[in-house]
Amino acid sequence: MVGVPGKYKGCNTCRSRRVKCDNERPFCRKCTDSGRTCDGYKRETVFIIGTLQDQGRCSSHPPRVVKSSKKGKSASSKESQKLELVANEPLRPAWDDLISVSNAGKTYNIQNAALHTRLDQVTRRATSNESDGDDSGALANLVSLPTYEPPNVQPFVSQGDFQLRSQALVHLSPLDESHGDGSQMTTDSICMFLYEHNNSTVFNNQAPWRDPSIQNDNVRRLGPGAFRTFPNHHFFVRVFRHNAVCTALLNRTPTFLESPEWKTTPWELHPKTLFDRLFDIIVLLPSVLHRADRVFLAEASQHPQHAMARRLMAQDLLQNCLNIERQFDEWWTAAIHAANQNQSDMYWVDEPDGGTPGGGGGGSSRVPSPSNTNTTTSTFGNSSTNRSNTITTTRTPPFADTFAFPEPLTAYMCIYAWTGLVQLYLCIARLYWAAFEPDANGNMVVATMPYLQQSSHHHNNSAAAALAQINLVQYSLKVREMVGNICRSLDFALESTVQPDMLAVPLFVVRQFYEEHHVGVGAMDPALLGMGFVGLGIDDGTGHVLGGGGDDGRLELVWCEGFKERLKRKGRDIAEVVGGRRWVDLGGY
Repeated sequence: MVGVPGKYKGCNTCRSRRVKCDNERPFCRKCTDSGRTCDGYKRETVFIIGTLQDQGRCSSHPPRVVKSSKKGKSASSKESQKLELVANEPLRPAWDDLISVSNAGKTYNIQNAALHTRLDQVTRRATSNESDGDDSGALANLVSLPTYEPPNVQPFVSQGDFQLRSQALVHLSPLDESHGDGSQMTTDSICMFLYEHNNSTVFNNQAPWRDPSIQNDNVRRLGPGAFRTFPNHHFFVRVFRHNAVCTALLNRTPTFLESPEWKTTPWELHPKTLFDRLFDIIVLLPSVLHRADRVFLAEASQHPQHAMARRLMAQDLLQNCLNIERQFDEWWTAAIHAANQNQSDMYWVDEPDGGTPGGGGGGSSRVPSPSNTNTTTSTFGNSSTNRSNTITTTRTPPFADTFAFPEPLTAYMCIYAWTGLVQLYLCIARLYWAAFEPDANGNMVVATMPYLQQSSHHHNNSAAAALAQINLVQYSLKVREMVGNICRSLDFALESTVQPDMLAVPLFVVRQFYEEHHVGVGAMDPALLGMGFVGLGIDDGTGHVLGGGGDDGRLELVWCEGFKERLKRKGRDIAEVVGGRRWVDLGGY
């Protein structure tokens, strides 16, 4: 409660008469001369209460009656209808391009998509959603995106941790229509995640309650339990986790996502796919690469104890790498088994004449699995379960023998499995030379390694067994084969993807590999080549260096430039789809 004197300073009697008061105290002379009773100057103490109906008007006077316009009432009713999308049972994996959701008693099939863009350059204009057939019942905006450019994933060294900002938008069309016997449906509803992130990351081994970076990271502050339901779960799986792990991998810096709770809790409701399990393995690589860099940067000491400590560190990391390689092998076995259950291969060469290698006819088509019999046509022109015979890939030398896959998700899995293994095998090659580099007398030191000693008392036999276990020539050939496989798979993935930015990291790894191989290495020190500073640069024992050469990689680099242009066109096509619809804000991250 407060006193409200108002602007009028006269007595209450003159105030009610609306005449000028002479302010004489304690009673005004104008009242006493006219025979009236002066009510004095004390004001009534009142409550100040502001309501929406009063439009914030607060005074001792009666509230002003304001007639609300129909436009304002309509806008208020629109704002009150908050959009709440709930995923329908049974819950599907986040990597399914289509998700069934409900809003206000209606069911929609929504296509999930994501696009990297400059959020500060995204413009919005409020508009009526009725003219566009939007069925959300909430305020909609026309969204205009800046000209799309593929994200630059080049690692950037800074003091800032990884930060990703995203805005989730949804466009709900009228109820999806079925055609014929119900085996074909069309959908125009889209859930779009617009996002941007930096390319730096830092590692802090402090306790979580002492780590200041947690307070600046919305995802870490919310915790893994906040990403169990739609749309938070889909944002975490399809946007944040993938970009955070890849940024940590390229920066060779550990990430908090390798902790067990971040690999389990977000999937307590939605099932995991093989692609999710693949990232459970890839997330282990940044920590190993970070530790390996410390070994590589430590100069080889002539002191026997220091040199032995460096070799032991390298050998310990080498064992860790071999353990991760076994996890990759187990994942490949599970992926091939899943493909065989669906009566399909993991991938095959897409023959232009319709014939498969080895005869049998049928081209790139395979027998569809029962779960893929019904398809849903999406706004972006590809079905969520697109078969390889519906996708036309670009055939450009030196990778004209492109690969085809039973479905887009399988293409993603293979591409990222090869990308992770390329990084792992390069690390294994360098750790090998750090662990078994010759001593000052030119002798390879292997007898002092613990796991070599326990296998045999004959050190020479133990060394031979270790060298047989780690064949650098084989690793070199595997890396070159996997890099080529990535290039042969990128066009198929690009034609079927609704997240073209996911192909930027594999393209960067491929390009970096061929750029290193394009450098002339003939005159370099074989010891440097053996340690893998240029590509693999591994001497096979005959003086021939695998993975090096002046013109090697030139044609491949030209192909990478061409694919980057195709990636740019794909992103601009998706941006055009976004600009042609009206969107409702679903949330920000």
